[in-house]
Amino acid sequence: MKLLNPKLDFVFKKLLAGDTGILTDLLNSVLKLPKTRRIGSVTVKNPIILPEEITQKYIVLDILATDKSGKNYEIEMQIRSYESYPKRALFYLSRIYAGQLDAGEDYEKLKPVIGIHFLDYEMFADTKDFYFRFAMRDVRYPELRLTEDMTLHIVELPKFERIRKTGQKKGGLGEWLHFFNHAHEEDKTMRTAYKNPAIHKAFDALENLSADETVRHLARVREDALRNERSELFYAEKRGEKRGEKRGEYIGKINLVQQLLKHPVTPKKVLTGKSLKDLGIILKQLEAELKAGIVMQG
Repeated sequence: MKLLNPKLDFVFKKLLAGDTGILTDLLNSVLKLPKTRRIGSVTVKNPIILPEEITQKYIVLDILATDKSGKNYEIEMQIRSYESYPKRALFYLSRIYAGQLDAGEDYEKLKPVIGIHFLDYEMFADTKDFYFRFAMRDVRYPELRLTEDMTLHIVELPKFERIRKTGQKKGGLGEWLHFFNHAHEEDKTMRTAYKNPAIHKAFDALENLSADETVRHLARVREDALRNERSELFYAEKRGEKRGEKRGEYIGKINLVQQLLKHPVTPKKVLTGKSLKDLGIILKQLEAELKAGIVMQG
């Protein structure tokens, strides 16, 4: 039986939200906390995946959890790249942070919010590392922290794969990343190479999910929804490129006719802010003026 791919966000959430022991081990592997501060256990606040969420496009199937100290964790597998991701990630964390208080409550009740996002693409292609931790620090004095109440950990799975092949050893977080990249294609013999008992437990859970026909069907439905989403984004980009080409064509013609008429040339920056319809009207008016001038000269 072929295992489901744990990088599919639906499978990722079913796997980790379904066993808090596995989730806790993953969190400790990412955060690399000293033994005295390691997370003992977590409670998942949104374990249920609603039917409409599976087919809904542009939705994030994340996991929200809290530990015994009240810290909040937002964990997600991001399998598609889009420009608004940084803003969306910050918005989600801010919403969780602000949502802890009702009107008039004391700010001291606020607990830290920690985002842990696994990306199945390279967001920072020009850097050699695959793991990043973003926090609120001073630009000139990075050792000065405004607060530790909001941090975002980003892990790039494809880049880890490249680095590992050129000397990065497995172990700790590395084993988990290898699991996410290869669990669906490894046989039972290959699984014995993993040292972490929690990952062996994750394999057992993944096998159970993969053997469930309902789960397999829902995974296919989710894959189809994401495929349709990617297609829509692709064609939207193409339409945007065509509009950009048309806009450039209009602006070039407008500036040329303005020069022929000896009119002040409108800066491209100004014209770029106008709609295609407005650019078409401007060009039509200028061409009519040019044509009228030629007729009068004749």
